[in-house]
Amino acid sequence: LIDSSVQETLERRSVELLGIAMVIIGVLAALIIYSYSPSDPGPFSASDAPVQNILGVTGATLASPIFLILGWGSWSLVALFVVWGVRLALHKGSERATSRAIFAPVGIALVSVYAATLVPGAEWTHSFGLGGLFGDTVVGFLLTAAPVNAKIAIVLLSILAALLMMIVGAFVLGFDKEELRTIARFLYVS
Repeated sequence: LIDSSVQETLERRSVELLGIAMVIIGVLAALIIYSYSPSDPGPFSASDAPVQNILGVTGATLASPIFLILGWGSWSLVALFVVWGVRLALHKGSERATSRAIFAPVGIALVSVYAATLVPGAEWTHSFGLGGLFGDTVVGFLLTAAPVNAKIAIVLLSILAALLMMIVGAFVLGFDKEELRTIARFLYVS
């Protein structure tokens, strides 16, 4: 019933709309995570204090478990939605989306593990580290399994997690060799 050129146009527009929706979800996720407050009421905390999350009770309810589990690794969710949303909207590497999206949990986990190797500042009020409960659990297991001193092991683990996070992150976000060369050239020239 539909001409092939019309069908192709409809498919392109639906991919663009999906991309725009993903960017909007990414921006909303950024607002939720940015305005997260441990004193907000949520599934794991009861509080009569007024909600400080920008998106209200819904934002606080979503932010609490995400932050509890992933810590600062939750920002990788924002990056995933925004980068892939822009890619889909601009048709830049959108053909790689499905094959790379299946590795997104690995990338998110690596960001949490890396964050767990960092020392929290004085303003950090949680009983868990910057990588959330997931990052703390993985780092704790790796430190007990490491055959070297814990001080040396945490530094090595931090460096290894950072390298893996960047490599897997670039892969998961859909970068190819040409895009990485362009970025490197831009950073070198500027």
